[in-house]
Amino acid sequence: MPDDKFFDLELGGLDGEQLDLDALTGQTVLVVNVASRCGLTPQYSGLERLQGRYRNSPFSVLGVPCNQFANQEPGTEDEIRTFCSTTYGTTFPISEKVDVNGPNRHRLYERLVDTPDADGRAGDVDWNFEKFLVSPAGEVVARFRPGVDPESEEVVSEIERVLSGGSARGETWESAPAAEVRPGDRVRAHQDLELTVTRIERNFFGRDGMLAFIESSPAGWLKVPVMADADVQVQRRAG
Repeated sequence: MPDDKFFDLELGGLDGEQLDLDALTGQTVLVVNVASRCGLTPQYSGLERLQGRYRNSPFSVLGVPCNQFANQEPGTEDEIRTFCSTTYGTTFPISEKVDVNGPNRHRLYERLVDTPDADGRAGDVDWNFEKFLVSPAGEVVARFRPGVDPESEEVVSEIERVLSGGSARGETWESAPAAEVRPGDRVRAHQDLELTVTRIERNFFGRDGMLAFIESSPAGWLKVPVMADADVQVQRRAG
């Protein structure tokens, strides 16, 4: 993962001024790549209701316009600002347009895309309105694909867990068979070698009793084979 800390990054705002993420330090932040001409654009309403629902909590939505998906955010920053305020009455911060995928991916999304979703899949953003939840410590603790409604129980329960002081993983390590490890878990294997499991390869080398834990990030790639019935130390993702 890149060395840049989430709240130390900078974004331009829709008004042409810098939208410094340091201003959000200590808050729980839901980062969403938004678009004005998408079938999912009505999610703006749910995002604004979340902003109002937690207005007395250290929470904020952060909208990040992106035109990489079927050119569904073609407007200027001024046009986007007018659309958001007049159509949805948005009060949460919205950045300038950026790339979330590809060679010009903004450093903000370099921090986000290595986080796996509930199915253990990390990597590129799928479409408009993909959501990443960032803790007050700057840790990316959850990822929700575009079709997940911002007011769904799945999203709200994660927001409230983090607001209540929960973290991405428990504070303690536990012993468990390798076969019970899930994507998102932090694992100690082979003389304290640690990795965060992005993907698990079953039947490694065609052997039913062997699997491989895989950690894939912009900073590197690691594959660790283990016997499925071997005990490893696990720090589990909460939830």
